[in-house]
Amino acid sequence: MRALFTAFFTLVLSTAALIGRAEEQNAPAAPEGPPEQHSTIRGTPPADLEGRWLTVASIELPRQLGIATAAELWEITRERDQLVLKVQLFGLPDGQTKALDEADKSKQAWRPSAEDIAEIAASWGTRPDADLHLATIENEIIGRDGLDDELKKDVKTRDAVWVVRQRQEFRPSATPTIRQVHVYSALGVKDGGYVGNFSTATIAAAPLPIPIAFSGTFQAYRLRAAPARARGFLARLADLFAGCGRH
Repeated sequence: MRALFTAFFTLVLSTAALIGRAEEQNAPAAPEGPPEQHSTIRGTPPADLEGRWLTVASIELPRQLGIATAAELWEITRERDQLVLKVQLFGLPDGQTKALDEADKSKQAWRPSAEDIAEIAASWGTRPDADLHLATIENEIIGRDGLDDELKKDVKTRDAVWVVRQRQEFRPSATPTIRQVHVYSALGVKDGGYVGNFSTATIAAAPLPIPIAFSGTFQAYRLRAAPARARGFLARLADLFAGCGRH
């Protein structure tokens, strides 16, 4: 998972960072484990969301600062007949990380190639998790029939076929960042995945919390579909009898 908000984002946060810097320097470093992650399902999301995904969001920065990229790796599994989304924190392979960084420096969107997708899929889980100072990640997977009033009224989300809404809470060591909220609104299918709108907001510490919001688009690239599930005994028995009487 990456969130690269280049020059404008850094400039906005720099003032808030000064407030907590003295306390940060004097505070002892404490070991931090991986964040707790929880999933909530609303409505009926598409069944094909199960699997591994690369999501790449192109964020439009103001004042002609160009485009920044936010990339995440998702693994969506099914547990007790419910989808569970886990954000993987081990990041991209070196080659794709370099390409993404170069795109950010040139203020251009990063578009992974088919070769990039194949390499990311092949290297899944081979890198150590990044320490992003996250405490918790709350993931909502929302089907079209589960959109709440807020999502139905928002022009970016009201036509979505599914929405993933994330709330990421940071540890004190991440000062000045307190919280990030991401909203992925899938509007249709493309190249075996999905495309749609992306919105993000960061809450930064200051005398009063400062919300910093951006928007753009995203594409979700399928890295691996869900494994085929073995059919149950009753289903196989029905298949057996369905063949009776055929000539």
